[in-house]
Parts: sequence; C-alpha cells; structure tokens
Amino acid sequence: MPWYFGVVESRHELQNPTSPEKIRLLGERLQLGPESRVLDVGSGRGGPAILLARTFGCRITCIEKAEEFDAAARERARDAGVDPLLEFVHADAADVPLEPGSFDVVLCLGAAFIWNDLAGTLAALAPAARSSVAVGEPYWRSWPVPDTVDPEWRVQFRTLRGNVDAFEAEGLAPVTIIDASPDDWDRYETLHWLVAEEWLREHPSDPDAESIRPQVNVERDRYLRWQRELLGWSIIVGRTS
Repeated sequence: MPWYFGVVESRHELQNPTSPEKIRLLGERLQLGPESRVLDVGSGRGGPAILLARTFGCRITCIEKAEEFDAAARERARDAGVDPLLEFVHADAADVPLEPGSFDVVLCLGAAFIWNDLAGTLAALAPAARSSVAVGEPYWRSWPVPDTVDPEWRVQFRTLRGNVDAFEAEGLAPVTIIDASPDDWDRYETLHWLVAEEWLREHPSDPDAESIRPQVNVERDRYLRWQRELLGWSIIVGRTS
C-alpha cells in the first residue's frame, strides 16, 4: 500500500526546501574532497549525497529507514555513476551504533525527528564527527507564533537563534547558515501537490486515495495559511573543534 510521502516525494530530487546550488555551497563550506568520509542520516532518495559525491568525490554512508527511498537512492546513484562512492544502509538511524570520530562530517538534513528534536540529534551525532555536523531544521521566523498556527506545531520548533543555541549547547561552534528561500519552499511544497494530483488521477480506485487526497489538501491549506510566511528552514554547520 502506498505511503503518503512515498507517493508525494517520488519525484523530488531534493526532499527539503533547498537547491542543488545550496547543497554544493554546503560541500564547499565543509571543505569536502576525495579524502572526506561523510555520514548522511535520514538520507532519503539520496539527493544531497549524490550531489556531494559527484561534485567533491567524497565517500558517503547513507542511512535510510524507508524502503521506497532507500531503493530509489541506490538506483539514482547507479544512474549518476557515483555508486562506488556511496554505501547504503537500510535501517533506522537511531538503531545504528556510531563509533566516536568515525566520520569527518555528519549530515542530517530534515530528519531530526529520528532523535525527537534538534538537541537529541546533535547529542547523538556530534561524537561521530571529527570535523563538522550539519543539520537542516525548520525554525520560526518570529516568536511568539500567532494563533493562526496549528496548536500541535507551535511547540515543535525553535527560532533560528534557538537552533544556533542548541549547537553551542552541544559544544559545536556555528560556522555557517544556509537558509531556504521562498522559491525553495515553493518548489518543494508544490511538487507534493502536483505529484499527488497525478497519482490520484492514475489511481482513482486505489484504497489509499481516500487518505492521500485529504492529506494533501490539509498540507496545502496549512502551507498557504501560515507555513510559507512563518516557518523557515536552514542548514546549520557546527564545527566540533
């Protein structure tokens, strides 16, 4: 049976509100090269890992729990000719033991939910990084958030200052912020809408249509009602020493 994000993100090159140019900028700021060993947790369909491996020649271990995304990442890496540089681990990253200092760089782009929140993510990942930790995470553009925001969302995220504070609290020195633009958000979110509509037209009798259609309507309404204006997303890089 289809899974909502397995359907609506089946055509996303990058599964976050960012761009290829910003992922390459991230690689430059991380000073990646052929000697670099990188861990990408919650790596999804492999978009950032493939871009970074192709651009910088670094070796990347990708950990992804969703079977659909793991399979897509392996196929995309083969098609891009970078599969010798990428190792794929199909597992819940929270269950994979990480040896201290085993990677130069650790990435977690849009997957801090694996360890519940940003603080838990940094605590889990920082020991494994010799050089830097980079986390992509939402943040509130203003605080307090207005009453128009759905109540269950208000407590999920911090401000950008709060996200930076979390890095410092873990002993990581913040050295880079790469922020999502409105265009990045629109490309990411509205492709959900397009893919969902196409899937629903092609599968009108599928039992999952009854759940996918209302969910995409809710997601679209929330995005237009307050998310586009109030919720940011940025990649923050913290140096370990």
